[in-house]
Amino acid sequence: METEITKISSKGQVVIPLRIRNELGINKGSILAVEKMNDLVILKKIDVDLIKQFKNSLEDVKKGRIKRVA
Repeated sequence: METEITKISSKGQVVIPLRIRNELGINKGSILAVEKMNDLVILKKIDVDLIKQFKNSLEDVKKGRIKRVA
């Protein structure tokens, strides 16, 4: 694993190095989860299709199409 160095802007923005963005398929508009673990900041790419599936499942529950979730 090769370490990359980046800098935080005055607005708190972080540039993710191009090599890493390309490897993970992170593009403009990609959604990332941000977590803190001790002194680490963890960014995780979120699958947009998974979010859509979750929203659709919630709609099914609200409309009574699903009565029980495992």
